[in-house]
Amino acid sequence: MGSYLSSVAIPSNLPRPSFEQLFRKELGLKEAEYNLVLSRFVVRHFQKRTFLLNAGDVSTGKFYVNSGCTRSFVLDRKGKEHVLFFGFEDWWLADFESYMTGKPGKQFIQAIEDLELLYISKPDFHALTVQVPALHEWFEVRQKKMTFAMVDRLIEVKTMCPEERIEKLARARPAIFQRVALHDIASYLDIEPGSLSRIRKRMLGEHRIS
Repeated sequence: MGSYLSSVAIPSNLPRPSFEQLFRKELGLKEAEYNLVLSRFVVRHFQKRTFLLNAGDVSTGKFYVNSGCTRSFVLDRKGKEHVLFFGFEDWWLADFESYMTGKPGKQFIQAIEDLELLYISKPDFHALTVQVPALHEWFEVRQKKMTFAMVDRLIEVKTMCPEERIEKLARARPAIFQRVALHDIASYLDIEPGSLSRIRKRMLGEHRIS
């Protein structure tokens, strides 16, 4: 795992509203259960360009993105980067295959903005799922949704034209072109950077994306 700036116990007033929304409202946790969940997280700060994980590391926990943005990517045999996804506020980060299996991961996860993350170790999360049954049920549902999302992502790359992929991303993440480098977006969309730039300029002229 990459080095980070600090790791401290989480203050009760730090998580974003969506963090509390997830655990207190969506999962219906009582005050004592929510405080128990909160007590297992620690705050970690990473500077821009720092690696949270490198290929070959074992994911021993997961991160909730309180603020900032990351990119997750893999390298092919020629050393070319292929961006899998970006992690924005309210996302969960890990190499989830490594997290589930305990084997070395394949992904690099890098900060592309300064980050404030909430971290929980795998043993602590497992303990919480025993103590708070609703958390176990949520995790099972989330794993299924992640599988469906990966299939949808593959279908998108295989069936949508570049313009459709750009337009869909711009609708889903309106600020992404202000926060993420164009070459990383191109890698994520499986489009050459020059082609992305030309298509985006044309679409902006047509007012089809922000």
